[in-house]
Amino acid sequence: MSTKTTTTRPPDVRAVRRRVSLSDRIALRIGMSLIIWSRRTHHVRPSVDIATRNRLERERQQREAEWLLRSAALHLWH
Repeated sequence: MSTKTTTTRPPDVRAVRRRVSLSDRIALRIGMSLIIWSRRTHHVRPSVDIATRNRLERERQQREAEWLLRSAALHLWH
């Protein structure tokens, strides 16, 4: 009984090698550089103090309230 390892042939060494275009080589080089750079760069989120966080939350709630008011007014106008 044969196994897959005994029935597979070695790769053909006489196969024609295709040339890779310059644009493909440049794109590959840039892509690999970006991957390596992104792994080396550690993104540290800046710490936000409580006062700033509360101010941003109040501003967000105010914007949401304004949008709700505008949408209600638009609904009544229709």
